[in-house]
Amino acid sequence: MAGSGEGRLAGSLSIGARVRWQEREWEVVAWQGSQVTLLPQETEEAPRAVAYRWLVGSEDFAVLSGGGAPAADGTALDGWGRQEGREEEAALWQARMVEIDTGLAPGRSEHARGFGPETTLAQRCAAMSARLAADGVRCSAHTLADKRRKWKAAGENPVVLLPAARDKRAGGFTDPRCLTAMQDVVARRAHESDVTIELIREEVEDLLHSRYDEELGDPAAVAALLPSRSTFYLRMKESGLADILDQPTRARAALASTPPLPHGGREVVLRPGQVTQVDTTPLRILARGDDGRPTSTEMTSLIDVASHSMCALMITPSRPRDAESGQAGQATRAIDLTLMLAQALAPWPVMPGWDPLSAAATSSLPFGALRAADERFTEATAARPVIRPELIIYDQGSPYVSEHFTEVCDRLRIARRPARKKTGPDKSLVEHSFTTLAHRFSQYVRHGWQGRSHKKRGRGIERMPLYTIAELQQMAQEWVALEYQQTPDAGLRNPFRPQVALSPNDMYAVQVARSGYRAVPLSPAQNRFFLLLRWVVPGKSGFMINYRTYQPVAQDAAHYREILLRGGSKLPGAEDKWECRFNPYRPERVWLYGHTAGTWVTCDFRLRHLLHDPWTADMWQEHAEQHRAAGGSEQDEEAIALSLAQRDRRRRSRRPPPKRTGAEPPFQGLELETEQPSHDPYAGLKEFDLSTLRPYPALPISPLAPPSAAAPPALPSGTGGAERPSDSGQAPHPLAALFPDDGDDSPPEASAAGTSAAADEVVEAELLDDLGPDGDDGDEGEGDVWEM
Repeated sequence: MAGSGEGRLAGSLSIGARVRWQEREWEVVAWQGSQVTLLPQETEEAPRAVAYRWLVGSEDFAVLSGGGAPAADGTALDGWGRQEGREEEAALWQARMVEIDTGLAPGRSEHARGFGPETTLAQRCAAMSARLAADGVRCSAHTLADKRRKWKAAGENPVVLLPAARDKRAGGFTDPRCLTAMQDVVARRAHESDVTIELIREEVEDLLHSRYDEELGDPAAVAALLPSRSTFYLRMKESGLADILDQPTRARAALASTPPLPHGGREVVLRPGQVTQVDTTPLRILARGDDGRPTSTEMTSLIDVASHSMCALMITPSRPRDAESGQAGQATRAIDLTLMLAQALAPWPVMPGWDPLSAAATSSLPFGALRAADERFTEATAARPVIRPELIIYDQGSPYVSEHFTEVCDRLRIARRPARKKTGPDKSLVEHSFTTLAHRFSQYVRHGWQGRSHKKRGRGIERMPLYTIAELQQMAQEWVALEYQQTPDAGLRNPFRPQVALSPNDMYAVQVARSGYRAVPLSPAQNRFFLLLRWVVPGKSGFMINYRTYQPVAQDAAHYREILLRGGSKLPGAEDKWECRFNPYRPERVWLYGHTAGTWVTCDFRLRHLLHDPWTADMWQEHAEQHRAAGGSEQDEEAIALSLAQRDRRRRSRRPPPKRTGAEPPFQGLELETEQPSHDPYAGLKEFDLSTLRPYPALPISPLAPPSAAAPPALPSGTGGAERPSDSGQAPHPLAALFPDDGDDSPPEASAAGTSAAADEVVEAELLDDLGPDGDDGDEGEGDVWEM
């Protein structure tokens, strides 16, 4: 499906598009089911309805220009369709045109005066113009002749004879710049006391001068933008600004904070991902927190408007700040939203223990076509479609308006539109999904379900065995694939079978057959841009994030040296800082981005070997605050790491916790593939036949030949000391080829000489502080090496 021509054209062919078909230019004015209505652009012919496959299958078919947002209201056919309430007028004009064309009026056998057989067409048009003038209708003979030509070109359709209704232009002939200034001045006065329209007019005049004096260059031309006093009052009343001034201050402030239109209402959505809605709500399910105690939860869901499919969902712990201990609160953050967005762009795997019916292969999804278009669809894929959002309608909470979430949406080319504050209908679909979730999913979570209100809450909820956040996440994903996506919805109908209610998966199968599917898999390097951004200053000993030192791993030491040699990133506003991405739920590894070469430098926490159990940035901050309260410093990373390690040791060595809570795994968010898969050096090699192996013949050795001396290990080329053997008799450092020797005879430190260069081992760069053009600064007492 992804590579077909129809799938490619479905994304660009929409209402208002101009196409080339049958060596002519047409405009798409309607699209219903498989029928596309085309309007010719060069002649005055009637519209033509053709089948979609016949249209795009033509050899000369091409999309010349894309149209606007697809619409199904048929507004482009207002002049061609049936106009309500004007049937009598159309029939009257039809009779007049028939009499002009044939000389006989419909239903009559005798010619009227001036319409005989000997008269010409021009004479009949003049006679009809005189008759209309006698009836009080002014219509010249030339106008009647033009009407007759349009009438004949349209197949004698009387609708083209009716005068088109003219929409009254908003603002009349007042300059649009003046209308914009009026709205800006009224919005500025939203939080102040009420004023009169006369004062608004004075401020509008001042605003016009401040904006357009330099552009127009003449104060008189700027003054001409402002209408007269009476017209200004009329425009204030017509635009509703006068009524806004009469409202209370609170109402005016609420209107001023409303985002620009459009929002809310019924949008025409024809393809998956065209419009999506996202929101966060309390889940009313208690879960087991990081400390083993009950904690509240929140859920964020992304709903596709076209198919009502749940693109992604995420459950996070929610707790307020503890006033006694000073422990920070926790809720949904920007990193959670970006991880959820990455989850929507990839198929869900079927986890062990799930119902077999939750697989995509057993659902109503077009599994065969999706598998052919996207290799990520396998037999172990859950029954939830992969939908790439084009527009997200979001709540105005702090995570949604954060810089990080905005940056990720811009990178993925996802448009964003805010909903109005305290206005549920703007994202009614996702609001309704929360009610569905409470009725159809939460009630099955018996251990932790608090009920829809305090009056209906069960007894002893806090004493029950509770699930962890990760377990609730998997349970919710199974419920979505097994029940939500496969349950018929009364709001989903097929236009060819409107009597049958479809499920979200059924509706997706209907829509994807027309719009097509294009797989957009993201590599681990692209997934790293979903993580949080920090600007760091790399140094010879690494760099710090939240007082944790990170150093490059062995295989990326060369790239890290290139970054150090460059000095600074030279990016606008960054100066000497470089871009770094890290996941606060898994902070033991971060990635430094070199924009000059487009490479990633993998860096590990310097004290990672002390922390064997999972840990998060929140846990690190908690122990840092405890260490500071005890008189220590937040910059003492060794003490904080030991305190965090002892916490896990105490948990494993003490008595097992009661059955109510079980283990205490930390919440580490959603999984995101950021590690580059290792390359198999034996991949692609043919199987070797051992039967073809023959022994090598032994060479004769003379008993008088002296024994061969062991050759010293040679250093790699470019080290500056390839001719000098190692003084200690050991092999040189594996990274010695990356740093030129200073010329001194001092051997490397023992710790650097006896340690192997493992792939995931952290190394520390002992570079010179002031690197010169040739790689040294003249200091003979310090070697340019890497200590292990």
